[in-house]
Amino acid sequence: MTDTTSTTGAPDPAQVIRVVRGEPDAEELAALTAVVLARAAAAEAERGGTASSGPLPAGWRRRERVRGFQGPRTWRENTAAARRS
Repeated sequence: MTDTTSTTGAPDPAQVIRVVRGEPDAEELAALTAVVLARAAAAEAERGGTASSGPLPAGWRRRERVRGFQGPRTWRENTAAARRS
């Protein structure tokens, strides 16, 4: 048996699919690849994959839009102003 891993331990990209018996031609391999990819996409959609659910919200925020520290008692000033209006 031949080794299908590279020196990094990852599988050789040329041998992702291994034929155990027979000699498939290019059309048969293309059909097999299409079926495998379609099943993988269907399974991802069934699990609620992120590809079809839209963009994810950003995990960061703009620092220039965040107000700096205003002091420990500013919450009192803000609530008093809100009650007056």
